[in-house]
Amino acid sequence: MTPGAGSEAAPGGHEHRRHTIVAQEDVGALRRAVARLAAGRHVLREGVAELVATELGTNLLRHAHPGGYVLARTAGDGIELISVDHGPGTTAAALAPPSGTVPPAAVPFRGGGLGAGLSVVRRNATEFDWYSTRRGTVVYVRLGTASAGPAQWRFGGVNIPLGGDGASGDAWAVALGPRAAALVVDGLGHGPAAAAAARTAVAAFGQAPASEPDLSVRHVHEAMRGTRGGVAGVCVIDPGRGELVHAAVGNICGRILTGPRSVHLLDRPGTLGTHLPLPTVHVQRSAWEPRSTLVLVSDGIRSGWNLEDHPRLLERHPAIVAAVLHREYGRPTDDATVLVLRQAGAMAS
Repeated sequence: MTPGAGSEAAPGGHEHRRHTIVAQEDVGALRRAVARLAAGRHVLREGVAELVATELGTNLLRHAHPGGYVLARTAGDGIELISVDHGPGTTAAALAPPSGTVPPAAVPFRGGGLGAGLSVVRRNATEFDWYSTRRGTVVYVRLGTASAGPAQWRFGGVNIPLGGDGASGDAWAVALGPRAAALVVDGLGHGPAAAAAARTAVAAFGQAPASEPDLSVRHVHEAMRGTRGGVAGVCVIDPGRGELVHAAVGNICGRILTGPRSVHLLDRPGTLGTHLPLPTVHVQRSAWEPRSTLVLVSDGIRSGWNLEDHPRLLERHPAIVAAVLHREYGRPTDDATVLVLRQAGAMAS
């Protein structure tokens, strides 16, 4: 398999922008920002992106305490919006689809309720999912064409630059086929130079076969020699063999989650692109089951994260899983990335 065919990547300009919502003027600022993202994207009906952004922001302002934030980025030919708050949670009835069928999420409870606003969001979304507990609510919306790639895989991620805006030194990419390959990279430092290093790594990953992750890491190392360098982790999942192979240099960490079991993917000290010889690459082979989930994170996510307080979270869209982990464990002093990948059999219907 060659990464790039049937893949979606999130380098450079595809990081999320974090729009804090604590006052009415913040809703207007979000609407204008989303209008700029939507400009020229002909697959989007005029005004729909602005309407959806307004509803998400207004719901945060009215029902979340003390407000929340919306993550926004371009995605394919459309836009991805993720609304995040810290509580008090919502009700299943508030988010039920028109048919009255409630999608399984966490154990919802009576909080402030989100009213009719999210019904408008749902009707206009190509993809929609949500998750709510007493710790808060996350709503995922995709406008435009649905996510690319083979139906057997589902993936999503968040990539939030330091301060919530500007260039991110992190990036992620996936390449999907009978097997799946995933990359998370962190350029050294912050800002445009770190972002350029990360984009270079994503481009190298897209050009190199991913049958052996250590070879992908070698290609990334060679490509990053013209940049300030960075760290990276690559995984290749082969469902037919029931195996995940992981190779990493530097502090890109990961886990394979299968039910209550968690397998840690180990990193190894070093940096890519900064020295002529390739640092020693740690290659790890682990079992992969049809209902396993891969999570890869940069060091913008605190170590020791867990899902114990988030029942049934892994049943939700991978972007929601990523957003919850970032909300709970993100460091405010660094770019932060979470990538989540699973086979479709692990998704809730």
